[in-house]
Amino acid sequence: MATEKTILTVDLYDNVLTEKPGDYAGKVRITGTLHNKEIAARIVAKRTEYRQETIENILVMADEEKRGAIAEGKSVVDGIGQYLLNIGGPFDGKKSDYKSPDNKLGVTFTPAAALWKVLDNIYVNADIATVGPMIESIIDSTTGEKNGQLTPGAPAIIAGSNVLVKGDDPSVGLYFTPEDGGEPVKVPLIVTNTKSQIIISLPQLTDGQYYLSITTQAGPNYTIVKSPRTYRFPILLTVGGSGGEEERPGEL
Repeated sequence: MATEKTILTVDLYDNVLTEKPGDYAGKVRITGTLHNKEIAARIVAKRTEYRQETIENILVMADEEKRGAIAEGKSVVDGIGQYLLNIGGPFDGKKSDYKSPDNKLGVTFTPAAALWKVLDNIYVNADIATVGPMIESIIDSTTGEKNGQLTPGAPAIIAGSNVLVKGDDPSVGLYFTPEDGGEPVKVPLIVTNTKSQIIISLPQLTDGQYYLSITTQAGPNYTIVKSPRTYRFPILLTVGGSGGEEERPGEL
């Protein structure tokens, strides 16, 4: 069966690393977030004989078994790719049953051939991005981790473009919103506030997964625009070890 053609929108932002006119950096426009519930609904929409609840339950059980297998040091391969544990840091000799902040575990993700085939059939629509804030990354200053685990109350560095937090509207600020749609938590302290970088003190967040968003009235050349503009960082950020029903995906 032929692979379906996919049209992908890429937003173009001024490339801050060069002064060349008309030179842009592209960022894929994220059009939504899918969990097992939504994946199950998409399968049902293709007229499968299985009920959506049944499919969702199987997906959840599959995720649980994959997580357990990865934790056991097994290589897990599915239709998306291959997952392998890795470990960093120095070792000073043989040890048993220990944890060390210097030997942090991570997951290596390698895309499957089937995924590469889909990517090869993507066609891009490049569009000039609407002038507004865009978050590129957040780094936990305590651990050095980028776009991942957060330490409540610790400093963090947010990088992006047009991210200056400015304006009198009550909505202006930085927020961490629980993935389950709970009440957003506003960042209480902004230490450094520029168009390309913000340093904050993370709120005392409870364990779980959060979306980071910014709302600002800052326009070009530090002017104030009438209507606040909001950008939500599409990568789920984790506090504590609870996480959500799905793991954060690795970068291709």
